[in-house]
Amino acid sequence: MSCESGHYNVENLVRSGVVLAVGLPLALSLGGLTGAVTRTLEQSAADPTASATVNLKERLAAPCLRYMLSKDDSKLEREAKTDIDEVMGGQVSYLETCKWVL
Repeated sequence: MSCESGHYNVENLVRSGVVLAVGLPLALSLGGLTGAVTRTLEQSAADPTASATVNLKERLAAPCLRYMLSKDDSKLEREAKTDIDEVMGGQVSYLETCKWVL
């Protein structure tokens, strides 16, 4: 009986060691991933200008595409310029603005 119980103890120790060897790196990598996501979210919350820049570019994307693809002095170009003016709050250099957006 003592031999069998010693055998079970060794098996339990080996099993525990294998679980630790496999589980520990997995747990540490998940912890690192969670930390990286948390840091990214904190940085984006701390930097509202980055979010505002992305929002501005999203709002200007469609008018800028219309402006860049339209013929000169066409109705489509004038409408695109008007839309860009409305988003920007006044007249801008359309070509430079759209280069920045696209």
